[in-house]
Amino acid sequence: MTTRIERIPLPESAQLRRALVARADSVHPGARVVDADIQGPTGVDLLLVDDDGRPVFVDVVLDSAGEVPTRIFDHTRWYEQNRRLFLKAYTNDGVVRIEDPVFVFVASRFPASVLEVVRAMPDVPVRLVRAEYFLIDGAAEVLLEDVTPSVQERISTSVVRRTDDMAAGGESTPRRDIIESDAVRTLLALFRSGVDGLDGRIATTESDEGIFFRMGDRRLADVAVSPGSFTVSPGDGLINPIVVSDRVSLERALNSVVSLFVREEGPRDGGNGQGSDVELADDERLVLSDIWGVGVQASDGS
Repeated sequence: MTTRIERIPLPESAQLRRALVARADSVHPGARVVDADIQGPTGVDLLLVDDDGRPVFVDVVLDSAGEVPTRIFDHTRWYEQNRRLFLKAYTNDGVVRIEDPVFVFVASRFPASVLEVVRAMPDVPVRLVRAEYFLIDGAAEVLLEDVTPSVQERISTSVVRRTDDMAAGGESTPRRDIIESDAVRTLLALFRSGVDGLDGRIATTESDEGIFFRMGDRRLADVAVSPGSFTVSPGDGLINPIVVSDRVSLERALNSVVSLFVREEGPRDGGNGQGSDVELADDERLVLSDIWGVGVQASDGS
C-alpha cells in the first residue's frame, strides 16, 4: 500500500506549540516538558529540561524569524535578572543547571543574515530549529530539523557584511569603516539591530560626528566610533558612556539604552522652557509590554 505524503503550511502558533510538546525530544535532545504554557514576558513559549538538568527555553517565531538576534538579548537579559527565582520555581521539576540555559527558536525558515549572526555569537547557547508540517495518510505530523550554524572561531568579512545588511538595510555607512576589527564591526551591527528593534519609530542617522538614535525629540543614544571599539552615550549625557569592545560590554550598552527607553528618564520640554516628568502613554506601554512584560510596571518607579 502506497503511503501518501503531502506538505502543508504550518498551523497557527498555539497548535504548533502543542505539536512541539509531543516532540520535545526532537526540539532538544533528551528534553522533556516542564511548562507547556510559560508565557514568558520576552516571548518564550515552552520550558523544557534536558537530561543534565539544563533549562531549555523554546520561542516559536513563525512571523518574526528576522527578530531572533534582538530576542536573544531580550531572553538572556530577562533570564539573568530572574534566574534565582527561576531556580526556586522549577528545582522540583529537575531544573538544576541554571548557569547553562539553552534558547531554542522554531520557525519555518530563518533568513541567511540570522544564521550568520548566530554563527558569530559563539558564547550564546542558541539553537535554531526549522519546522515543517506534513499530512501522512491524512494524519498531521511535524518534522523538525536543527539548522543551527556551526560556530566560527573568527568572524569573517562575509559575516560582518551580512549583519551590516540586516541592521542597516544594506546602505553604505562610512562610520563603520573606521573600525578595524571585524568582531567590533559585528558588535556594532548587533547594537543597531537591538536598538532599532525596540520601536519602529526610532530613527537612526549617521554623520562624521557619529551615529545617533532618536525617537521624535527624544535622544536615546549617541555612538562614537574608533578603530578598536565604539562608545555608547545613552540619553542626554546623564548616564556614563560605555565603551563596547566585547559581548559583555555590548550587553551593558544595550541594557542601558533599553532601560532608558522603558523608564523614560529625564524631562521633556513642555514648551515653556520648564521640563516635567512624563508618564508612559498607553500606546507606548503596550509596545513595551511586548518586550518587557510585567517589567514595565516595575520599571516606572525605579
